[in-house]
Amino acid sequence: MATLMTEPQSAHLKNLILKTIDIYNSYRSPESTAKFVAVEKNGVTIDFEGPFCDSCGVTDYFEDFIYELATINKQFRLELEQSEPTGPQSFRVRYKLKESVYEVEDDQLFREFLLDRGLSFKEYVASNSCTKDVVMFHFRTWLFEKKQATGNSVP
Repeated sequence: MATLMTEPQSAHLKNLILKTIDIYNSYRSPESTAKFVAVEKNGVTIDFEGPFCDSCGVTDYFEDFIYELATINKQFRLELEQSEPTGPQSFRVRYKLKESVYEVEDDQLFREFLLDRGLSFKEYVASNSCTKDVVMFHFRTWLFEKKQATGNSVP
């Protein structure tokens, strides 16, 4: 469940989104070009235009934006909420803010867990939601066992 952003968080997210748009467009334009629309209380809206690749699913372009944001930011996580065509070669996409499943102080432990399983964080970010759910289930179990072994309480 997403939390409501404060004004400074909203401004920070907008700056991150604008930077992500620059990176995204540098790699994908003119095939797909992202344009900032708005930062709302619990999400972001982006317009995408272009001829898009016929062999790719259009949703892949929208998900790529999430991955680009994840490479430059650890604070905000987005999840595709809704996409709707706004023209023959354009879409308006709504992303919702996603709370991190693990606490910030557990970030290093999560990366350790992934490496222990032979996965990179980048591979995790690029995986689909079902895979992420399974990975997070196993991480929580691993974290619980690790904390029990060291005598620390579990959050």
